[in-house]
Amino acid sequence: QPYKLEETPCMSEPAACKLEFPAATGSAKQAKLPRKLQDPFPSHPRPSEEECRLVHGALATLHPAIVDAKLRQADEGGCGDRRLVLDALVGTILSQNTTDTNSHRAFCQLKSEFATWEEVRVAPAESIAEAIRSGGLAATKTARIQSILETLHTERGECDMEYLREMDDEAVKAELRRFKGVGAKTISCVLMFCLKRADFPVDTHVWKIAIALGWVPKAADRDQTYEHLNRRVPADIKYESHVLLVEHGKVYKNDVQVLRKAMKADVKSESTLVD
Repeated sequence: QPYKLEETPCMSEPAACKLEFPAATGSAKQAKLPRKLQDPFPSHPRPSEEECRLVHGALATLHPAIVDAKLRQADEGGCGDRRLVLDALVGTILSQNTTDTNSHRAFCQLKSEFATWEEVRVAPAESIAEAIRSGGLAATKTARIQSILETLHTERGECDMEYLREMDDEAVKAELRRFKGVGAKTISCVLMFCLKRADFPVDTHVWKIAIALGWVPKAADRDQTYEHLNRRVPADIKYESHVLLVEHGKVYKNDVQVLRKAMKADVKSESTLVD
């Protein structure tokens, strides 16, 4: 019995998830190593756990409602917030290079027009592209989605990815990485939002803020930033830190000055309590 696209109704569109630190160090280039072992900036000690928690606290002060809102938003958003793994992967693909609102609309339209992923697999590409057009890059995303579905059908006899729940994180990454158009951020979103693993997705907002804070060298690309920060951000605050950084990036256009002021205020407050 093929898994159906989720039966839950499409809900309302989601609402959009100077301290002196040492200068960033390290090179943006490193010899190619297995992903599991590779930190692109092994000599770069930042961010420390203390700094991660300070930023997390300051962000929570600036955006007090965002984490609760994100927790209530399950199955509404585009970035991995789906119960079924394949739904989460497709939703995240649809979220690439567009807004949450547009990707959510595209996923809802896809659900309304096709009852199962098997129907999506065998449908004419033009009909899929029309259904997801609101999410942008419809032809490209259609090709990638149908390619994934065809591979699953060929290898496993059904369009289903619940088997990933039995794999460890590195095995999930290896399995998803083989699909065209599925990169580090997409995989990390599926891991964190859907599979509830302690992973730290790096989107454009997180990447730019991390560079501005000196958490990675200025030459770091987004995937290198993910590889580095996923090792350094404490597991218990990865989820909240991600959604808070994304919200901060949207509200303040990735400017960290307000964040730095909030961090200073938190440090001063803690100092007063100690005194």
